[in-house]
Amino acid sequence: MKKLGMVFLDTSLFRLIFMLCMFFSMVMYVEKAAYLLTYVLFVWGVGLSIYSVVKRKAYARLYLGVWLMAFMASFTITVLVSITGDLQAVAYNLLMLVHCGVCFFVFYGMHTEQGVPFRWELYLMVRVIVYLSTVFTFIGLFMMLFTHGRFDNYMYYEGVFKGFYTNPNYQGYVSALSVICCHMLTKPNFVAHSGQKRVSRIWLASCVLLNCLALLLCDSTGSLLLLVVYAAIIVLMKVFSLMEELTPRKMIFRMITLVVAGVIVLTAMLFFRVVCRVGVAVFFSENEFSSQQIKDLAADALFVPKKDTGVTSRWFLWDAGFKVFKHNPIFGIGKGNLYDAIIAVTGRESFNSKYDGFVQIAFTDLHNGYLTLLVTTGIIGTVLFIAFLARYIRMILPAWFVHRRIMVYSVYPCLIAYIGAYLVYAIIEKTLLFDITYLVMSFWLLLGYTSCYALDQGYNRRGSFYIFNMKLNKKLI
Repeated sequence: MKKLGMVFLDTSLFRLIFMLCMFFSMVMYVEKAAYLLTYVLFVWGVGLSIYSVVKRKAYARLYLGVWLMAFMASFTITVLVSITGDLQAVAYNLLMLVHCGVCFFVFYGMHTEQGVPFRWELYLMVRVIVYLSTVFTFIGLFMMLFTHGRFDNYMYYEGVFKGFYTNPNYQGYVSALSVICCHMLTKPNFVAHSGQKRVSRIWLASCVLLNCLALLLCDSTGSLLLLVVYAAIIVLMKVFSLMEELTPRKMIFRMITLVVAGVIVLTAMLFFRVVCRVGVAVFFSENEFSSQQIKDLAADALFVPKKDTGVTSRWFLWDAGFKVFKHNPIFGIGKGNLYDAIIAVTGRESFNSKYDGFVQIAFTDLHNGYLTLLVTTGIIGTVLFIAFLARYIRMILPAWFVHRRIMVYSVYPCLIAYIGAYLVYAIIEKTLLFDITYLVMSFWLLLGYTSCYALDQGYNRRGSFYIFNMKLNKKLI
């Protein structure tokens, strides 16, 4: 029983297994079994969250914990005021409340654990992502090439590649993330301090080439944006590290220059992606393509939200989201009530008709992490969450500014760049918090690792403050 208890309390083991299940929940043929197992493991995560709060008093050591605790309190009020006769919606709102606890205490809050092997754990996570993404992307491209795209719908629709995943957006995110992970694995200090073996350059080169090709063929503009913004932030940090003096004028000028360059690069990549899409579609088609069909395939050279009423149509979802927000601006409606609220303001009962019941509620999202947060938690919850993100960025940047000239061998700049890129990516995708998917959990996982590195680099918020006559550490704010 003692050994079993030690296994249960091993948060590193939980994170590794949980993220593996999250990954396989995106993979065809095993997604249902993996998703079911994910919810079983989620109970383990809830137990770890309770243990962290009750036994280890993690809330007292959680950096920026006041904002997160206030957010959970606000969302608890949202859940209570949003209770309706739909028991499934109520259950999902409660599930999201518990999900917040797992994200905050088990993933982001890993820095509250004594002796957590975060370097070893991060290196292992990154290696697993590189290996799995390379294998599954290779299989997807192989099956597409040798079955003319007809084997189990490996072409999601003509010209759009989804590989061995259930959705092309999953293929896109995994491809972008794996390229970022390959960049992390080139950092010598990261390899040396992890205590593990170096990943072969053949693996790294194969991963980058295959996943860049998949990223161009899939229909995930957001994932392409994620990778371009990541690269832009890395370049910006490199430029800043070479500057003798970081004056505001120099910083602003170089940032504007880099933004312009990034827009040009992104536009070129989008154009090249359209060329690849049209070329693959024409190659695999048994019939000759008309000029109109080619024009339709090339219609989204830039990101243009679709105007139809489908589940992923941004204009429809964003417009509906703002209408719902006007009715419940203070505390929001809760994620579980989002599906019914969209129907109420649009009258489109066929919305999200591909799913039903609890799954329908879970898959409903506004495809904008910030707007989803605003509609589901209201102004109060959103302000608290944005305050946490702003304070978090302020927490992780000083360590880089102090050590910027010697961090060329460190993985820390890569983590900062990923977080910055993800916050941009969240503008057009299902991200940030209210979704138990690989896209969301990987974000909170890397938030946790980055906070551990920031504290290891010397960040420390000293002093005390008082709330209701209670003396608290300033690190909580």
